[in-house]
Amino acid sequence: MPRLVYSLMCADLIIDKDSSSTSFIRTIEHAVVPELPTVLPPVYFASLWDLDGNEAQPFTVSLTLTPPAGKSITLGVQEITPGATMLHKMNFQVPGLKVETEGKHTIGVSLKVGDKWEPMAELPLFVFKSEAT
Repeated sequence: MPRLVYSLMCADLIIDKDSSSTSFIRTIEHAVVPELPTVLPPVYFASLWDLDGNEAQPFTVSLTLTPPAGKSITLGVQEITPGATMLHKMNFQVPGLKVETEGKHTIGVSLKVGDKWEPMAELPLFVFKSEAT
């Protein structure tokens, strides 16, 4: 089973074509918005998976958004077919996230194991409404 080494959200990322190293630009853990509900700008979800000796074995990952007091919304599901390496980077752009309330939202990262989804990580996304001046 693949093991999640890291996951994060950022405003942008740069991948060096020679070394495949990734630079994460402006990591995101909160947003300040003028009004609610609103749609946040697109962000990148970045992750690194240790394939644990299962190189080239496909696996499926899902992302969900859970508001402070609400039901999870699936943002996307992706089946990964890795190359013949021990590590696999999965970076993709998440379109604007619709948020309706202030507070701690959670981006959930899950791995499909058989017929079930196993939670791998929870990334906080705090949303604050700016004060009127």
